[in-house]
Amino acid sequence: MLIKLFKFVLILLFYQSPLYPKSKALNDFNSDQLSNYFSGIVAYDNNDNSQALKFFKSSKYLIKKHNSYLENYVNTLVLEGRVQQAKNEIKHNLTKDNSNFFEAHLVLALDSLKKKNYKKSKEHLQRSYEFINNDRFSLIIADTLKQYLYVFEKNDISKIKNKFGNFSFINEVFQRCYLKDKNTKVYFNSLVNSQSDADYSRYIFFYLSYLLENNEYEEAKIITNNINNINSPLLISQGKKWVENQKFEEFKKIFSCSNPTDIISEFFFFNI
Repeated sequence: MLIKLFKFVLILLFYQSPLYPKSKALNDFNSDQLSNYFSGIVAYDNNDNSQALKFFKSSKYLIKKHNSYLENYVNTLVLEGRVQQAKNEIKHNLTKDNSNFFEAHLVLALDSLKKKNYKKSKEHLQRSYEFINNDRFSLIIADTLKQYLYVFEKNDISKIKNKFGNFSFINEVFQRCYLKDKNTKVYFNSLVNSQSDADYSRYIFFYLSYLLENNEYEEAKIITNNINNINSPLLISQGKKWVENQKFEEFKKIFSCSNPTDIISEFFFFNI
């Protein structure tokens, strides 16, 4: 699920930023390597990530010689689902110059979070703020992830509230769910019954997961009895079927409020 997390967030992050080189001169580089590198950028810009990865690999000599290479290479690896390799490339090739991009520290922050090394995760997240500039999308990601890290580390909800509208409310629902807060049901009910123009019906699945995780089977059955399979998303219909067949453990295979990675993954899914 962490691979999906990275792919969701980085697809938007990467396509918001210019893909072209920005600092060191290219005069001293081998012409074939330069050709492959620029071909990789063109393929990447055309959403042909497999082809872009092929070209970037052919010009990997540039990884410590051209500031933008690592950023473009890491972007492509992530979009191809090679998150572990992307993380390793970042760790093995970080320099003072080529590490100056938001996504590198985001990947390392999420990797540390997965390992429950919250101190290290906070360090990378703090570094990421240096490269946000005026990008509101990156600011939302960093500020919200900062709140989640506080929840995971302190087992409490931060008193500092983000003001990102319904997005902030949804995140608070999941934070309370993780903490098993006594008001979680109230918050979930408010979310799934929201009169907003947005469709929040998919959150019924996560509400069901929460109820079943807390052995509230009858409450879950009442909700599923009111679900119309014809008009419901596939995820909701599947959840209804699992409840009817008493396959409650199937919910945990997709989502659990007690799993920080699942919580963060849902945050990134919604953000996309």
